[in-house]
Amino acid sequence: MKNFLLFMTIATPLFISGCAQNNEQSTSENLLTEDGRVSIMWQNPADFSDVEATIGVQSKFEEYLFTQLTKELAKLANKHLSAQQKLELIVTNVDLAGDLQPTFGGTADEVRIVSDLYPPKVAFEYTLTDNGNVISSGSEKLKDMGYLMGIQQVGNDPFPYEADLLTDWFKKNVEPILAN
Repeated sequence: MKNFLLFMTIATPLFISGCAQNNEQSTSENLLTEDGRVSIMWQNPADFSDVEATIGVQSKFEEYLFTQLTKELAKLANKHLSAQQKLELIVTNVDLAGDLQPTFGGTADEVRIVSDLYPPKVAFEYTLTDNGNVISSGSEKLKDMGYLMGIQQVGNDPFPYEADLLTDWFKKNVEPILAN
């Protein structure tokens, strides 16, 4: 009887937390986000490696993630692109930094654990235009294996590692083209 009570004491919260999870799947519909001269088409988010929400509704999390990453890239791009220039991306994969781990009954939600084993990754195709004429285009598969090395800036950015991937890419690949 004691074993049964112990089992029920442990199993009941796990069962309840498992039932309470929101397992809404992402839709495979494309999502377009724009900010100034930057336009990003998030192609088939349901196929992305890891954009899982730790809390809340998956579709709302994806919308928030994509909007925040667009804003971060646009902060830099809108400073450097002229009024006639536009940067368009078609994102084909996102793998957020870290990995989701269960809380084992502490809560119904999972926790994202950030470690060197799970670096941020973003894959996309891009086109940079000036008055509708293509200046540059290509495909990128960005990954930062050393994203936890060095000094980490403390701030309120919800997706700092992924935003850094995009802004570093812009500085290294787009700014030199614009300087010519």
